[in-house]
Amino acid sequence: MFESAAPKTQPEPNLGDLVEDALVQAKTLVSAELSLARAELKSELKQTLGSAVALGVGVMFLQAALVTSGVLLVLALGPGIGAVLVVGVLFAIAIACGVIGLRALQHQKLPRTTARLSTDAKQVLETVK
Repeated sequence: MFESAAPKTQPEPNLGDLVEDALVQAKTLVSAELSLARAELKSELKQTLGSAVALGVGVMFLQAALVTSGVLLVLALGPGIGAVLVVGVLFAIAIACGVIGLRALQHQKLPRTTARLSTDAKQVLETVK
């Protein structure tokens, strides 16, 4: 009828419960990280696709401009000097495009996901110690 005034204490969890809880938390963390990485990857792919389309359109207009200027230069200066100048300009543009393309490829992939995983790994190591 009357309950004792002593507070009820929860029994200490056993090792199996602790391991199961740790595995569930690890599974949840990995699942969350994968979904965040997937979302970040989709975002980067959309951005890259937009850049590729803009680059393609720019290259088409550049080609038209180069052909037109090449023809006009050859007509104005004659075939010998005009051809040399056109080839020189085309080489310069090709080198510039190559350098820009290489720099664009060297950016860090998935920077937010990499930072989150690094932070999570540090936290796990600190918790384990």
